[in-house]
Amino acid sequence: MSVYFSYSQSQLKSLAQRVISQAISAGATSANVIFSEANGLHIEMRQAVVRTRTLHAASGMSLTVFRGQHQGTTTSSDFSDKGLEETVQAAMRIARFTGVDEFCDLFAPSPLPATLPELDLYHPWSISEQDAIALATEIEAGIHSVSPEVTSDGAWVSAGQSQLWLMNSLGFSQGTVQTHHAMTAKALGRRHHMSQLDFWSSEGNAAESLMPAYNVGSTAAQGACLALDIQPLAGNHRLPVLFAPLAATSLLSHLVQATSGAILYQGNSYLCGQLGSVIAAAHITVTEDPFIPRGLASRLFDGDGIRGKKRKIVENGRLLGYFLSAYSARRMNMDSTGNAWGPGNLRLTSGLTRAEDDFNAMLNKLDNGLVISQFSGGSPNLMNGDYSRSLRGFWVENGKIQYAVDGITVAGNLADIFKGILAVGNDAVTEGPFTTGSVLIDSLQISGNQV
Repeated sequence: MSVYFSYSQSQLKSLAQRVISQAISAGATSANVIFSEANGLHIEMRQAVVRTRTLHAASGMSLTVFRGQHQGTTTSSDFSDKGLEETVQAAMRIARFTGVDEFCDLFAPSPLPATLPELDLYHPWSISEQDAIALATEIEAGIHSVSPEVTSDGAWVSAGQSQLWLMNSLGFSQGTVQTHHAMTAKALGRRHHMSQLDFWSSEGNAAESLMPAYNVGSTAAQGACLALDIQPLAGNHRLPVLFAPLAATSLLSHLVQATSGAILYQGNSYLCGQLGSVIAAAHITVTEDPFIPRGLASRLFDGDGIRGKKRKIVENGRLLGYFLSAYSARRMNMDSTGNAWGPGNLRLTSGLTRAEDDFNAMLNKLDNGLVISQFSGGSPNLMNGDYSRSLRGFWVENGKIQYAVDGITVAGNLADIFKGILAVGNDAVTEGPFTTGSVLIDSLQISGNQV
């Protein structure tokens, strides 16, 4: 795979300068443009056969112009002189026909410090197709090593890099370059007339930070194998529930959804107006840090040119911050939090967690109840917090997994779930911008299902 871009950062900056200048000359009161480029390699294998091999490359621009309180946005992949001019004119035409929005305009960008933190996000992986195929073969070998009942339903290897340059007419001008690599396994377990799928993935900015390919496969296969020991769960129960680490990242996702942008200024979140209020157990803290070196959601600025900061979203159970873009901040008469591109490296922790609180220790704390390993459907109602989801997991008695369960449902309310957190494990995993260990909830309503 090529580790080179078609454009240098200085060339993207020059293109952005031309577009901003053309937009202002065409009558825009302000403008914002992003030029981006990405390329990479993707290999998919199934049962030792390469199903897909892709070398991809793409570049594009996104331009937003403002004519007073009117806004026009357009995109293009044509960087020629004529293409840039036509893109500017198209955005200006759109702005002439959009409705008045008193909140639309650029937000004054926060100045970046003279010395920027080193995020260490760019680690090109000059892997060949043959080397990627060899890694996919190792992933499948890991899948097949666990049990004769488990086989590979797919192995993926990808290596990619991207860059962008963001500029606006208020003086912000900055670029970024980063890489993203991943290996993924999908394992299929079969027993009699029943089958179960499980996945595992390892991703990072640097190839050396990825889990060994064989272990990616074997981890997925172990999950599929455990899921075959399934038994029916009859009746309804109200018992403690342990979210396994990957399932627990969904709680952070729900928190972000309920404290972000449009859902807040439209009044559609159960957390509207709750800044300063207790929304979680007193030992719970949620921290955002967009400056973690090699973080999967690390960045110096967002799509509005606003610099984020390390901050406590929740501290000792109390909600201290929202996730706001420039537009949503203006709608709410607040300051932007630098989250136009979402959260930056969010971590849930507990003041009660100890070094020995691994997953087995969390099972002991659960004692009798349900472990959620992955969700299969449903989503919370963010307006009132009502929570109902179908899932796959394990039934636990006396701190020991007894058997797998599937197709059952848990129900409750997000407000009660966060306030009912009893413990957070020291078995943290990271999925995208979210990091957490397993999370033990005091109780949820569990509805069984016959297998």
